Amino acid sequence: MRKAERRPEVKPLPRWHFREPERFWLDNGLQLLLAHRDGQHIASVALILDAPLSLEPLGRHGVATITQRCVDEGTATHPGPAFSEALEDIGAELSGAVGFSATEFYLDVPVSRLTEGLELLAEAVREPTLDPTDVRRHQQLRLAEIEQSESNSAHRANLAFRAACIQRKFRASEAPGGDRDQVAAVEPSDVTGFHARHYRPEGATLVISGAFGRDLAAEVADIFADWLPDPGPAFRHQSPAPRRPHLWLVDRPGSVQADLRLGGFGIDRSDPRWADIQVGTHALGGAFLSRLNKVLREEKGFTYGVHLVNTPLRDGGLIAVQGSFRTEVLPEALELARRQLDVVSAPITSAEVRDAVSFTNGVAPLRYSTAQAVTERIAQLTAAGVSVDFINANAYAITQVTPESATAALAELLPPDQLSLVVVGDADRLHQPLVEAGWPVSVKS
Repeated sequence: MRKAERRPEVKPLPRWHFREPERFWLDNGLQLLLAHRDGQHIASVALILDAPLSLEPLGRHGVATITQRCVDEGTATHPGPAFSEALEDIGAELSGAVGFSATEFYLDVPVSRLTEGLELLAEAVREPTLDPTDVRRHQQLRLAEIEQSESNSAHRANLAFRAACIQRKFRASEAPGGDRDQVAAVEPSDVTGFHARHYRPEGATLVISGAFGRDLAAEVADIFADWLPDPGPAFRHQSPAPRRPHLWLVDRPGSVQADLRLGGFGIDRSDPRWADIQVGTHALGGAFLSRLNKVLREEKGFTYGVHLVNTPLRDGGLIAVQGSFRTEVLPEALELARRQLDVVSAPITSAEVRDAVSFTNGVAPLRYSTAQAVTERIAQLTAAGVSVDFINANAYAITQVTPESATAALAELLPPDQLSLVVVGDADRLHQPLVEAGWPVSVKS
């Protein structure tokens, strides 16, 4: 008779740790972070320049975005289409974006062609031709984007909510890519001037992830060493301040649904309540069966999905309920959303904390399983002025969250009677019902 085999003991998984990158400094002030990852044969590169949107001159908001989009249109070494062809020849892709904290460039390239890819990246940021024809073309493309985005109610809601929560004197209160009038005012000389003043190695960071397995620091030094620092204007990153709560109804005539944003000014990753807010937002509106989604989608059928979104800035942030609802149910949906935010009456539970902690830390190994994901996360933190050791510190901090601490953080940041509201929808059908429901909204075009 076969002896019964003993069942293996099921043990908890060991705590996962993010493997931090090696750190080097070039003489010109450029920081280099190397994250070796076995098996990742497509290298992922990010160059983060200390050139936030707040550096744009007044009346020319949008110039940073146009500059970033023009740098790969040709360089002194590879003029015109030759630059794109050089990227294509080595199987590389170059992209970028400008945010409220930094200007970022991303390069994906086979590890076997990494040196060539880095050389092309260095060309793009150091010696772009910035031809006036290219500037005008990207200006027109940006204006077309603005026109298209104005027809998107979710996009309009996001912009209006940003303006409702952040004081107007701060760049973070506006559209990242600039508005129609300011973009239209940009001249080619504005682009060349912005590049000359703010594309510098001081304060910049180069992140490389992949299975490179060689002395990459020496190669990077050779490629970027002659990118010399150029004394430029000193600046401090802006620390946006909140506005008093606003209640806005943005008119979108004929719309059959309304986009909702309900929340306020939030916190950034340096705040001691950050882990509490991560757990709390997951419980209220981050999971499929979170409180908001369970009530507004599953029980009421008012929406395809509703979320509580926590968006950190370098300093401060935004936190808001986000969702699209049928016009006729919006007032009721809004009242139900406000009730779900009342965690004083219905505190976060131990089960909700366990679920949030399990999910957040449980998906981390998958979240950082590719070179691209590693680079993007390091770049995101670097742009926000946060060191990479935050990843492991935050993973531990999340395990220390209690129902009481999560409830207290949410109650402080989302008091139900002090929230800003933005609704984008048909004002003729929504204004009176919202006022009668206790939301004295101001109508905006």
